[in-house]
Amino acid sequence: MTVKFLKLFLLLDAASTALLAAAFLLAGSQLAALFGLPEAYLFWGGWICAAVAAILAYAGTRAVPPTFAVWEVAAINIGWVVASIAVFEIELADLTALGITAILGLAAVVFGAALIQMAGARMLGRRAVTA
Repeated sequence: MTVKFLKLFLLLDAASTALLAAAFLLAGSQLAALFGLPEAYLFWGGWICAAVAAILAYAGTRAVPPTFAVWEVAAINIGWVVASIAVFEIELADLTALGITAILGLAAVVFGAALIQMAGARMLGRRAVTA
C-alpha cells in the first residue's frame, strides 16, 4: 500500500460516508419505514457518519495522513460493524428484507474499509519508524 492509495481511499470513504450521513439525516423516516428500523437509529447513525466523514476528509487531505486518525476511523468502523450485528439481532423480528440486506451489506463494506484502514495505519507506522 502507498500513501497515495491510502489518501485516495480515505477521500472516497469520506465522500461515501458523507452521502450516507445525508441520506440518514434527510430521509431517515422514509428509510426507517423501508428497513423496519426505529427512526432514532438512522438519526444517530447519520450524525456518527457525519463526524466520521469529517475525520476521513481531514486525514485524506494531509500530505501524509496522521496515523492516529487512520487508526481512529478503523476502530470506529469496527464499532459500527459490532453495532450493526447488535441491531440485526435486536430488531430481527421487525426488519424487512431490504433492512436485513442494508444492515448486513453495509456492515460487510464497513468491515472491508476497516481492514484497508488498518493496513494503511500499519504502513504509516512502519514509515515513521524507518524515517
